[in-house]
Amino acid sequence: MDYLKRAHELNETLLRDRRALHSHPETGCEVPQTSAYIRAQLEEMGLEVKACGRCGLTALIGKKEDGPVLLMRADIDALPMQEESGLPFASQTPGKAHCCGHDNHAAMLLGAARMLKENEDALAGRVKLMFQPGEETGDGCLEMIEAGVLENPAPDAAMGLHVDAGAPLGQIAWGQGPTFCSNDIFILTVQGQSCHGARPHQGKDALNCAAHLVLALETLIAREADPSQTDILTVCSIESSSKAFNIFPENVVMKGSLRTYNNDQRDYLLARLQEVCEYTAKTFGCQCQVEFEASMNAVVLDEPMEEEIKSYLRETLKDEAHLTEKPIRKMGSDDFAGVTCRLPSAYFFVGAGADREHPYPYIQHNSKVVFNEECLPLGAAALAGCAEGWLKNHAK
Repeated sequence: MDYLKRAHELNETLLRDRRALHSHPETGCEVPQTSAYIRAQLEEMGLEVKACGRCGLTALIGKKEDGPVLLMRADIDALPMQEESGLPFASQTPGKAHCCGHDNHAAMLLGAARMLKENEDALAGRVKLMFQPGEETGDGCLEMIEAGVLENPAPDAAMGLHVDAGAPLGQIAWGQGPTFCSNDIFILTVQGQSCHGARPHQGKDALNCAAHLVLALETLIAREADPSQTDILTVCSIESSSKAFNIFPENVVMKGSLRTYNNDQRDYLLARLQEVCEYTAKTFGCQCQVEFEASMNAVVLDEPMEEEIKSYLRETLKDEAHLTEKPIRKMGSDDFAGVTCRLPSAYFFVGAGADREHPYPYIQHNSKVVFNEECLPLGAAALAGCAEGWLKNHAK
């Protein structure tokens, strides 16, 4: 099958699926409407759909049970933010929006599934679909793994993708080895003692302590991390229990993350983070509780598999796309790491910018982000073409 040609023929279906999901975003692992929509489309194709975790879904395509099994994953959750794209099919759910592009991923995998099902007799093995919630919260992939997504049948390898509004349309980027950082999301609760703003000596200033903590934690990267490595520690949220101008807060809650590619650095910095929090808090007569909301490994791709997948991308997408010359590294994270640390895996990025030369000015996680929907056939065709090629090459 010419998957690119067929994907263009299915363009209206791809648009329908993407816009339906985009208009009704859900966050975290509780995405019942999203899951129900995807299930309905898969069942319409004649696939047997199985629940996996709270709202994750799996389905199998292929008739050769003695052949290899390739896992193909799309994340399906949205972000807890207000959309300001101005699109006619923008989010109808206040405070939730598909500003990372997971609606595109789901539509692409649905399109790939439709084509692979049509061409099922030609497949040299089976494709296991993984529609995964909870990527943004960092717990969806592991939940599906614990629920058995890597069993019955056990995949031999895996692949995933991500759209990129910050790259020109049709640009295909690829990773090699470490591609996404590990991500340890921390919550720091500084406990002080509230008092009148005019009498600071009668309390313990949790806010002042929190300010010094931000500086102390940033110094970990500047002075204790190996400068030859890539490490980022950021505090992105500070919230006080006091909303008044003249009341020192009882406590301050800070949220941030530590990201790195290097596991030794990660272990060292996590240990030092807890020490710095404890002793900085004591300096100001306060206490600091350290909790981790989520932790995920770095996404490390299998280099031989990535090279193989690149050949299928070129063959499938022809001159409608071009691969970047060098592999890229993202400082973001992806909980697909739960799979990549267990299976040989490949991952690629599909440019969804304004046109074939220019990106959009707003990219992922911005309330005004827009994705060029012309990327949908490219992503769907790429997934299908890579699946068929990989299964054929690894058949017994």
